[in-house]
Amino acid sequence: MDKRYFTNRLNPKIVWIIILCIDLILVFLNKSTFDDGDSILHFLQAHQAAYTPHLFLDMWAKPIFILLAWPFASFGWWGMKLFNTLCIFLSTFFAYQLFIQLKLEQWWAIPLCLGAPAYFLVQSSGLTEPLFTVFLMAIIYLEYRNKTVFALILLSFLPFIRAEGWIIMLMFSTYLIFAKKWTKLPYMAIGTILYGLIGTLFLGDFLFMFHENPYNGVEAKFGSGNIFHYLIQLPYIIGLPIFILLCLGLIRGIQLFITNRMELKEVFLVYGFSVGYILAQSIFWRFGLFHSFGMTRVLIVIIPLLAIIAYRGIEWLAMLVPSKNANYIFAFYLLCILAFPFTKNKMGFKIEKSYKLSTNQMLITNVADWMIGNNLDKKPFYSNAYYLPMVLHKHLETTAECSNFNLLHQRPPEKGSLLIWDSYFAVTDAEISDTFIQNKFEVALLKEFTNADDSKPYTIKVYSVIK
Repeated sequence: MDKRYFTNRLNPKIVWIIILCIDLILVFLNKSTFDDGDSILHFLQAHQAAYTPHLFLDMWAKPIFILLAWPFASFGWWGMKLFNTLCIFLSTFFAYQLFIQLKLEQWWAIPLCLGAPAYFLVQSSGLTEPLFTVFLMAIIYLEYRNKTVFALILLSFLPFIRAEGWIIMLMFSTYLIFAKKWTKLPYMAIGTILYGLIGTLFLGDFLFMFHENPYNGVEAKFGSGNIFHYLIQLPYIIGLPIFILLCLGLIRGIQLFITNRMELKEVFLVYGFSVGYILAQSIFWRFGLFHSFGMTRVLIVIIPLLAIIAYRGIEWLAMLVPSKNANYIFAFYLLCILAFPFTKNKMGFKIEKSYKLSTNQMLITNVADWMIGNNLDKKPFYSNAYYLPMVLHKHLETTAECSNFNLLHQRPPEKGSLLIWDSYFAVTDAEISDTFIQNKFEVALLKEFTNADDSKPYTIKVYSVIK
């Protein structure tokens, strides 16, 4: 069967330019921030990095993310979205290149990546997953091109984008041993050594990346859960049609491996990384390790790898029918992938939510408008609902503008400042209840806002500190 059935006469450069233009239009029409918490926090950190330069070495803010996202995010939310759109676009392009290396129909990389709902929607966020994904795909592509040293140097900086970089380093080390390239392992330490030297210079701590790791230890507030949680949630991340192909691709991969028809690189770098990553996240969530919180968006980073496995699935389907009918299988499934996100299925797009501000953010906007209308927006305030300082254009971690509620465990708030408590972020992130504020500090309730119509009621209370 000829695999070049799909757009084999198109000019690649023109196709990629068209895809980028369409993607940018769709992303910038999206009013959603994808996530209410870390998406906003990481944007604000990148946006204000020049104002609070310690963030360039902050392991929660992610040093490499801050370094690369800051020039974009400094222009505002649109710059942040542009940065993450370019990251997803480049990740898809590296997937396309890997398809070529594996002698697969390369154009299928596009629908199998961008057809995954979460992979497309994360472009409209301030999250670190898109940058992690492009680094991961670049590393694997470089290794496929036998540029192992360059791949390892890039890999050495991965933990400074997301903590999962340590997982990838461990899996890559295993691959190098089996590939008899273990002598190149020291290159994997370059990023840590470089940042260690910078940390020594500015923080007086060579191992600050370990000493200040925000994911150390076990905290009950982050919980634990079913070890199959991520497998159950995976169809909601990539969509049901791609999930079905993924399952078929896993079976096909086992067949190819048993019959020695799959090279070592695909075994480890595609199948091994995908399965190993999901298994690691599942174990972390089952035992409540490393502040997992069961967040499903962590799976976004391996979607380009899952796209390769999914293609193995549709390739296998096409092999089961007469070659003259194979193109119908591909055409039918392409239609399913493109149409499914817009169905009312729970595993597709939720247009009314995926493309608009969340109801909680709308409530926060009302709070900001009320503060401006009552000349309260110039007062310093405490808040863990980061969309509020974003709307009010305030800097985080600055006592003159916006402080984190966690500080209230260490010292009392300043007289005249505002405590803007909310029923989710203040409680979950800072473990500060409304009762705690009323009993611990002398405050006056200025205004209460409630989103009573939402399925999950959300309340914001604005307190003024009397003394």
